[in-house]
Amino acid sequence: MPEHGPLPSTEFKVELDGVEVPGFLEVKLPKKETEEYDYREGDDAKHARKMFGDVHYSPLVLARGADEKNDAIGDWLKAVEEGNEDDARKDIAVVIMDQSGDNAIRYEFSEAWVREYEPPTLNAQAGGGEALAVETFTVEFEEMERKNV
Repeated sequence: MPEHGPLPSTEFKVELDGVEVPGFLEVKLPKKETEEYDYREGDDAKHARKMFGDVHYSPLVLARGADEKNDAIGDWLKAVEEGNEDDARKDIAVVIMDQSGDNAIRYEFSEAWVREYEPPTLNAQAGGGEALAVETFTVEFEEMERKNV
């Protein structure tokens, strides 16, 4: 019988245009914020009404172990650098899995593109050869949708 309760933050996968891309170590999901503003007509009471406006998202941040077999991400970066909009905009999904490894929550990001790429920081003095070379990708997108799977 499946367990109920909060999902583990360590069990997730990342898909790029429907294909899983392995090696992601950390994902910072974006914050979704709706603008708010005060509105009052001349004959309203002395307090303003709180109204809502446009929705804004912070970027999606993906951290991945540097790997020579990084064709999908490398091709994506190249498409952005070359201004090839058809190949530069991708659909991304971040899927959180439950304790038994089944998909539980899916975050989908449409028309995503890499705004910033940060190569690994290297340190020869890091202990024991266990430190990983990690690449970070800051991704902008048009819309975010959360789905229970």
